[in-house]
Amino acid sequence: MNPPSRFFLILVALLAWLAAAAPARAVEVRMGGEHYVYAASFVNRNFTGWSADGSQTEDAFTLWQRTRLRLDLTSGENLGFSLWAQVQNTPWGNSTLTVDNPAVAVQIFKAYLLFKVPGTGIEAAAGKLTVTLPQSEAFSGSIVLDSELGALTAKAPLGESASITLGYGRPLGYVNALENVAANPRDVLDLFFAALPVTGEAISATPWLMAGLFANNGANTPYQGAGGPPDLGYIRQDMLSIGYFERTPGFRQSCAPYFWAGSSFKLGLERVSLYADAAAGLGGAWDAPKNRRRGVFMDAAASYDALGFMAPRLFGWWSSGEDADVRGGSERMPALVRTWNAGASYLFSTGQVFDNTTSTNACPVGAWGLGASLDAVSIIPELTSRLTAVYARGANDPKALRRAVELTGENGMAQMGRHLSVNEHLIGVNFDHTWAVCDGLKIVVETGWAHAGGLQRSIWGRRFTDAARDSWKAAWGLLYTF
Repeated sequence: MNPPSRFFLILVALLAWLAAAAPARAVEVRMGGEHYVYAASFVNRNFTGWSADGSQTEDAFTLWQRTRLRLDLTSGENLGFSLWAQVQNTPWGNSTLTVDNPAVAVQIFKAYLLFKVPGTGIEAAAGKLTVTLPQSEAFSGSIVLDSELGALTAKAPLGESASITLGYGRPLGYVNALENVAANPRDVLDLFFAALPVTGEAISATPWLMAGLFANNGANTPYQGAGGPPDLGYIRQDMLSIGYFERTPGFRQSCAPYFWAGSSFKLGLERVSLYADAAAGLGGAWDAPKNRRRGVFMDAAASYDALGFMAPRLFGWWSSGEDADVRGGSERMPALVRTWNAGASYLFSTGQVFDNTTSTNACPVGAWGLGASLDAVSIIPELTSRLTAVYARGANDPKALRRAVELTGENGMAQMGRHLSVNEHLIGVNFDHTWAVCDGLKIVVETGWAHAGGLQRSIWGRRFTDAARDSWKAAWGLLYTF
C-alpha cells in the first residue's frame, strides 16, 4: 500500500474514533470538504506556450484533481479545533497520482484552535490558519496578503457596530523563500497586523495596518548562491526591489522592516453597491536606497443589484509603477502573497473555481486597468454564468523592466505578460458557467482568451516577443462539496 493511501486510512480511522467517542467526551464532531476533478486545455499559455524562462513547454491538455477534508471539533460554546487535510491540485500521472510508486502529497492545509474568553466577547485562534487582509468583496482575496500561515489572532468587540482584530504570524522562518538558507540559517519574517471593521446603516469600512520585520543573519550577505542568481519565486518578485540585485545583492542592515496600511470600503444604496480599496506599502525601510520598495494601490467597483437574474459590475484599479532609476529603489507596492482579482478574470490568479487555470498570473501592481463583468447570470434554473472583460496597461518604465531582466534573467523580477511597461497592455475575456446537478455536485466550465499588445523586444528579447500569440483556455470538470 502506498504512503498516501495509508495516511488516509489512518486519518479516516482517527475520525471514526473521534466520532464514536464524541458523546462520552461531550465533543461535537462535524466533517466536510470538497473534491474536484477537471480537464484543462491551453493554447499559448504565457502567450508563448513556454515556461517563464522559455525552458519548458506545457502540455496542451491536462487532467487535474484536488481533495480537501475538514474536521471541526467543538467542546461547548467556548472551545473548538479545526483540521483540514488535502491532496494538493495535482495532474493525473504525476506525484501522488503516478502509477505504482506515487510520491507523498498529503498536506495539512489548516490546523488551528478556536476559543472564546468567557464573559468578554473575545474570540481567538491559534495555529495554521488563513490570514487575509481586508479587501472589498468586489475583488477576491487581498492585494497584499491572503494565505495560510502560522498565526495567532484575537477579535474583540468595540460596541455594536465595530470590533478590532489583532494578530501575529510567522510566514517565513529558517528554511524560507527569501534568502539562501545555507548562507542565512536564521532568517525570519514576522508579521504584526490589525483591522478595525466599522459598520453603519449603509456604509462599512475596514481600515487595517500590517508591519513585517525581516531579520537576516548578517548585513551585506549576498543574495546569490555559488551557482549564480537563484530561481526567483512569487514572493521575491513582490517583496524585493529591482535595485536589490544591483552591485552587491542583499540588505545592508540586519533587519529590514516592511509596513503596509489601507482600508476597504462599501456603500450600499437601494439599487447600487459601491466598493473601493486603498493600500500603501514600504519595504526595506532604513536600508540602502536601492533596496527600498514603496508604492500605492487603489481599486473601485460599482454593481447594479436590482435585476435579480444578473449583477452587472464595472471596476477599475490604479497602481504606482517603476521609474527609470532602479538604484533609487522600487516604486511598486510590496506584497507577500497577492490573490487579487475582479470578475474571476482570465488574466489574474485566484477567483476561479479550479486552480491553475489563468493565462500568465498577470500582476495588477505596477499597472492600471478597467473592466466589466456580468455576474450571477441566471436565466436557466440551476445554471449560473459570468462574462468578464478586462483591459490592463502597465505603469512601469521600460528601463526598469529591462534592468530587471538583465540582473535576474527571464524568470526573475520581471516576466513578459505578467509585468507590463507603459507601452504594453493586456486584454482578457472569460466566460464561465456553473450547473448545479444536485445538492453538493456542480459541473463547472471555464473559458478564456487573452491578448498581449505592444510587447517590447528591448525588454524581453526577440525570441520571446516574436513567439507571442493570443492565449486560449477551456477547462471543465466536477466539483463535489459536502
